[in-house]
Parts: sequence; C-alpha cells; structure tokens
Amino acid sequence: MTTSNDVNEKLGIIAKLKSVKHIEIIVAVALCAVFLLGYFVYTQVRDKTEVSEATGASETVEKVADIVSAIEGVGKCEILITYDGAESVQIAYDEETVTTVTTDSDDNSDRVVENTTTTSTPVIITVDGVQQPLIVSKTPAKIQGIVVVAEGGDDVAVKIKIIDAICALLKVDGSKIKVYKMK
Repeated sequence: MTTSNDVNEKLGIIAKLKSVKHIEIIVAVALCAVFLLGYFVYTQVRDKTEVSEATGASETVEKVADIVSAIEGVGKCEILITYDGAESVQIAYDEETVTTVTTDSDDNSDRVVENTTTTSTPVIITVDGVQQPLIVSKTPAKIQGIVVVAEGGDDVAVKIKIIDAICALLKVDGSKIKVYKMK
C-alpha cells in the first residue's frame, strides 16, 4: 500500500528529472555505454574460443577421420575439432649472470657496491638449414568440442562406436562429442 509520502517522493523525483536539461541526450549516452560494454564483453568471450588451423591440428583431424570412417557402419565422415585457446610452446633460454663488485671509498669508510645483471637469450638451433629456437615443451590446446557428421550417424550403435573411438584417440570426455547423420 502506498502512502501519500511515497507518492509525493516519487513525484518529486520525476519533477527533478524533468528539470534536468537535455535528459534525452544523457539517457542516450548511457544506453550507448551499456551497449558498448556488452559488445566488448561478447567479443572477448567469442575471441577466447578459436578454431585452430595449425598443421598439426589438421593432420590430427585427418587421421581421426580416417580411423572413424574405417569403423563398421560409419561410412564417409567429416570431423571438426574446436579448441579453447592455442598451443603453448616453451623455448630454451641461455642465461648469463654477471656480478660486478665495486668499492667506493669515502673519507671515513669503504662502501662495497654489488650489481648483478642477468641476460637471457633464446637457444637457437639449425634444422634443415633453418634457424629456430630450441623447444623444451609443447602443451597442446584444450579441445572444446568435436562434431562428427557421418553417413551412419543416425544409428545409435554407430554413434556409440564413434564416440568411444574419439574418446580413446583424443582423451576427451564423451560429452564434448556430437555425432550427426550426413545428408
């Protein structure tokens, strides 16, 4: 139940808003700011998910597609794998640490100053006449999802075989794999 004080308070707020000059412009600018903020958040989330086109990734897709299509009942198939992020590569560095000690003498005392400088440079190797950094480790991109389109994709038993095979090959959870019938 609203009281007369509540109604008077609301009318006072409305009167104050009406007294503000160019309220339409202020509201329009605020709405634009909200839309821009939403757009930037959307693009950051969208850019986080990338479809990898790296040579290793396409070779993996081809090998998996060859194996899956060889399963009884699958027939011809196409596979798409999406990745969250990209492959991480750690390269080797050669670090050199140089320590210099200097003595600064004043009239009353001797002061020792020690400076340490560390420089690190990538270790470069030559492979087939091409210089490249020495790779210590590679961490593959995390698989976000897999879609399989197969001629036998409408058969439940075939779907289970496809999902089991891909889980074994790529070590992914079965919930990330979707199988559909090819048209």
